[in-house]
Amino acid sequence: MDDDRDLLHRARAGARELVHVAREGDTNGVFDALRKLTGDEGIVGTDTRMIVGQLVSASAQMMLLRVGNAPPDVTYAVDLRDEEEFAVPIDELEPPLRATVRALLAELNGRPDEAGFQLDLALSEQTVPTTLDVVVHSLLWTIGLLEWCEAEAQPVPSWLSVESCN
Repeated sequence: MDDDRDLLHRARAGARELVHVAREGDTNGVFDALRKLTGDEGIVGTDTRMIVGQLVSASAQMMLLRVGNAPPDVTYAVDLRDEEEFAVPIDELEPPLRATVRALLAELNGRPDEAGFQLDLALSEQTVPTTLDVVVHSLLWTIGLLEWCEAEAQPVPSWLSVESCN
């Protein structure tokens, strides 16, 4: 039990650090921070999987805040758009990004086991470019939703705030 709590604490601390570095505008720093956070295991290891899982979970929590009170039987979906605002079917996304979006949808729809499965798929290629793509998209979603929460005076997940570093 303490091991699980320690893993969760480390994953959340890592996600919080990546969000902080990215919000400072230090794109190279994100890669450096991820390398530091994952240590000997490397960027394509389980530490990154845990960090991305926390980013996706936090994004889902903040998205649900944005939705407000929804009926209990609602099923969430996404409307994906390209740079020119044309609809993009989810099946046209690269497989790692598609799986990351599906992980977010699973979290939104209260299916954390499915979210975990999708994140495993998203990171199964185990290459640095693919892993960074998943991390960057997860970070962008989280940061965008943090900014919305701040602008609307909505709470963010407590572990994601800088004050929770203690």
